[in-house]
Amino acid sequence: PLVSVANIEPWHQGEVNIINCQISVPFLTAFTSESGAKLTYLLPKGSRVKEGQLIAEQQNFYYLQQLARLQQQLTISNSSLNYSNNEYNRLLALKDNMISAAKLEKALLTREQSQARYKQVSSEISELEHRISHLKFFAPKDGTVVDIFSEPGEYLNQGRKILSFLSSSDKEINCQVPISQFDSPNQAKFNLFSANKQPLNLIRTNQVVENTSQFVNIYLKGDATPFPQFLGQRLKVEMSITNNKLTRLPVDGLNLGSAGDYVWRVNRESKVSKVPIKLHANKLGYFLVESSLSAGEQVVTLGKAGLAENQQVEISSVKGTI
Repeated sequence: PLVSVANIEPWHQGEVNIINCQISVPFLTAFTSESGAKLTYLLPKGSRVKEGQLIAEQQNFYYLQQLARLQQQLTISNSSLNYSNNEYNRLLALKDNMISAAKLEKALLTREQSQARYKQVSSEISELEHRISHLKFFAPKDGTVVDIFSEPGEYLNQGRKILSFLSSSDKEINCQVPISQFDSPNQAKFNLFSANKQPLNLIRTNQVVENTSQFVNIYLKGDATPFPQFLGQRLKVEMSITNNKLTRLPVDGLNLGSAGDYVWRVNRESKVSKVPIKLHANKLGYFLVESSLSAGEQVVTLGKAGLAENQQVEISSVKGTI
């Protein structure tokens, strides 16, 4: 029989799948009150801020008054400590001839008590200064106030949640991929990702597969500037899978069969053989197929009816006709 043939063409771009993803973050940053105080300033929900910008503040008046009193106590404790030190050293110099052991022991106790009081007041001042410094809340990075849980003028107890903060640089892309397309042991070897022509890096993979859908969550991030999308916004990501068995098959070369799809390959002796194929994608004018076919081999495109295994054929010299 007379047949028309076409060449199998190479394909080096791998298999490309479009996966549905959305912008997410590993977690939000929570700001909580470290001290009981009135909330005097708070940016509203949705405010976009720069790193170091003030986003909330609590009243510091009473803590500053308490700090002043403690600093006075520290001055007094320091004077008392100096006096008790001098007194102990004076008595110690006289102990061999003019001072009793009991009086020396009492002076030693007084000195130790003065030292303990001085350390106690110093510790209280250090703690209070820490509390005062944390009455103001600054943005750790460029980002957005995602949610607020308090209102200006409200008295906040220690541990009360004030707001949630989203850092722009923490944004990542969360994708759900069929486990059949994403084999974890080989993921580093054959998966490449991109969105809007920007390469993406795989940063982690959830090791738990959803029972019903058999999808696995993967998390991607780009090297360029943070994505401008909103948290939760959906986007499509291209996942390229390296597959050296993929080739381009002309549309007319495909045969559909109940036992599976196949093509008729023509060898150098112009004999045909049936080759099973697996369709991967339908492109304009050709299919991406996985098979034992190699680039440059010929397959029958016209005159396929009635062909049998190892049958001799005559190849038409005019392309596309028989």
